[in-house]
Amino acid sequence: MRRVRARILGLLFAALAIAPAAAAEITRVLDVRVGPGPSGTRLVIDSNKPLNYRVFSLSAGAERIIIDLPKLRWSVGGLTAESGTGPGEGLVAGYRYAHNAADSSRLVLDLAKPAEVARQFALEPEKAQDAYRLVLDLKPTSMEAFVQSSLNNQSRPPPTTHKPARKPLIVIDPGHGGKDPGALAKSGRKEKDVTLAAARELRDQLMQGGRYEVALTRDDDRFIELEDRVTIARELGANLFISLHADAGANSNTRGSSVYTLSSDGEKRVETERHKQDWVLSVERDRTRPVEVNEVLADLVQRETKNQSARFAQMLVPSLAEVGWAALQNPHRQRGFYVLLSPDVPAVLLEMGFMTNIHDEANLATEKQRSRMVGAIHAAIDEFFETEAQALAMR
Repeated sequence: MRRVRARILGLLFAALAIAPAAAAEITRVLDVRVGPGPSGTRLVIDSNKPLNYRVFSLSAGAERIIIDLPKLRWSVGGLTAESGTGPGEGLVAGYRYAHNAADSSRLVLDLAKPAEVARQFALEPEKAQDAYRLVLDLKPTSMEAFVQSSLNNQSRPPPTTHKPARKPLIVIDPGHGGKDPGALAKSGRKEKDVTLAAARELRDQLMQGGRYEVALTRDDDRFIELEDRVTIARELGANLFISLHADAGANSNTRGSSVYTLSSDGEKRVETERHKQDWVLSVERDRTRPVEVNEVLADLVQRETKNQSARFAQMLVPSLAEVGWAALQNPHRQRGFYVLLSPDVPAVLLEMGFMTNIHDEANLATEKQRSRMVGAIHAAIDEFFETEAQALAMR
């Protein structure tokens, strides 16, 4: 309770520090609903203020309809979060939302079938306590028409208005969730609960500092496919992806953390998944360049991504050691884990300890002990982005 009260006070003081008491109320999305509509499927977005928005479609990897919005507060269903997901119906398989930049937010509709917006309109509240509503009616369309619409979106020139430099975006991935409990301790404690607790604490620390934008791939007990975790990070334009896990072993005496980055075998998987998932890198979108040039640039991006991942791992390992967090021998390791496959987002997988070891489990389950580890991750993130900024300035 004391921690919750302190967090609330901190948020209030932060709000007072950046705006006078008479400032306008921040825009909030209060609810997102998907259901049957006159043309096929209807999306309704409730908000406390009228919404400015842009709608477009994307066909890279999977069919999606995107609603871009100014920076706002996601308070869907009364739960305020940096990101979240929800169920779909009809033409919509499900939806996702998050802050995708320092000054914008995004709602993504993952489509069950190709669709287009048949009509869109806004409704003002009938009563003072009612919400503003943005309504989008979707109707089925052909795959050819959907792809053409997506290509038209990609060819649009970028906005000419100046946007401030975005803060680095950290995407934290709490491993497992929902039907997948992960590793189990003798006490019955589940890995999925430990990873979520650590992810929330890391998010809170990073947000409190004000230097970063932060999103979680899940903020509750739900199951998310591995490819969707990578997709979330890529679509948000993450600058760093950290997947949190807790290990298990046959020997209960085995304990300690380890940090994984992409292996050589994993690099081969990247190419396979790039074609399978249609992961398009930003350098490949310039069609005025020869295909061979784009391929060389894409290869350079992937190499730099792998190098950045390794650099962060080499900062994270000693940072954990400085706070006395137990580690395995040779804690920086390489594997081909799926969550490390993004070709353009630096990524590490942190095994925080062993659920099958009573000492590791106790540390991971205790907020006071866990905060040591979270603080070490935070310190490594600070060092990483300070170093990257210095390197960029010298180029």
